[in-house]
Amino acid sequence: MRKVLATILFFAFVSAGLYAQWVDHGAWASASISKKIMRKTVASADFAARFDRDFTRIGSTFINAKIDRKVAKGLNLNLAFRGGASMTNEYQWEPQRRIATNARYKKGLGKKASISVRLQYQSGHKGVRTPGEGLGFSKAARTKATFYYEVAKSYRLSLSGETFFRPLYDIYEFSDVRGRISVRKKLSKRKYLTIGYQVESPRGGPDPWVEHAIICNFSSQMKRRKPEK
Repeated sequence: MRKVLATILFFAFVSAGLYAQWVDHGAWASASISKKIMRKTVASADFAARFDRDFTRIGSTFINAKIDRKVAKGLNLNLAFRGGASMTNEYQWEPQRRIATNARYKKGLGKKASISVRLQYQSGHKGVRTPGEGLGFSKAARTKATFYYEVAKSYRLSLSGETFFRPLYDIYEFSDVRGRISVRKKLSKRKYLTIGYQVESPRGGPDPWVEHAIICNFSSQMKRRKPEK
């Protein structure tokens, strides 16, 4: 199963670059901290910087705050708010913000493997408000499937594919696809380092492009204090 998924992902990455008119390379670096604040609720924050233009500039930097709630066995609901800044083609910083909600279902496939499916809806805006006009929000729906495998005691392999749907008139049209492969290393108790590779491309169009990115994330899970008796 792992070899089949890896082969499919590899050929998807290669074929995406064959028809692209331009290709960009970058890196997504982030640090995450999370804490269980209630029996079934986890709060977390991500601090991220994304490099683009072949690693020559910081394309965006932001903080992502999330609340995750377990509602049933294997099923979690999530609400997230993102605030930060992104760089324009004229190398000017502009504010960005986004709110997103998603549902994620995860199921075990034996002792070492599992699979998850996530459905997400998001709405965001970049730039400053124009006087006399409202904010123009961009909306999107996303679906993501991820396969996990514990390759060793402290290592976990992840393979994922994600599709984006953006509004066109009265419907949402399939617009982009993203694939990722990553390995998570457990550094110590409740501390992890994830290194990966990601490729994203549109579903055709007059100006096809491909974005390649190296993924690096450090995450720490804070221990919940026990209530005083």
